Amino acid sequence: MSITLFALLVLCAGPTLGLLVPQHYCDEHFRYAMKDKQQTYIGIFSAPDEAINSNTVLNWLATFEMQGKRDLFVGSMNTYPNKNEAAINIVRGMPAEVFVEFLNITNALPKLTSLYLNDQLLCSNEEYPFPKTRITLRHQMTIRVKNKGKYSSYI
Repeated sequence: MSITLFALLVLCAGPTLGLLVPQHYCDEHFRYAMKDKQQTYIGIFSAPDEAINSNTVLNWLATFEMQGKRDLFVGSMNTYPNKNEAAINIVRGMPAEVFVEFLNITNALPKLTSLYLNDQLLCSNEEYPFPKTRITLRHQMTIRVKNKGKYSSYI
């Protein structure tokens, strides 16, 4: 391999080399993603289909861990992608979704250790051994149908 080709490979792949994406067993309800094609990582949560009806309150509760002592590494939980688009997606039959933005990520993403929706455990994963840092986030999403017209739900 030529030096030029190697240098190009390092420049293109450098920011993503070595990022640890933790194993989780929650594929139906959680996924890691990147926000706006930037180096900002997010976690997206999806409600089960049966969780939504015409007037619903969804209480989300998620716990993440990082190995070692860490400063803040997860932002607040918010409706995904935003309230207006979420309402349109739900009317179209797509699941309700929320997301978190991961902060100050250098070499590993936070590990999802539990996810609850309305006090029902959707999934859990093995916790890290000590030392570790844990954060639990909550979000309440209210879905109401104003009328039966097109895109009538609001969040």
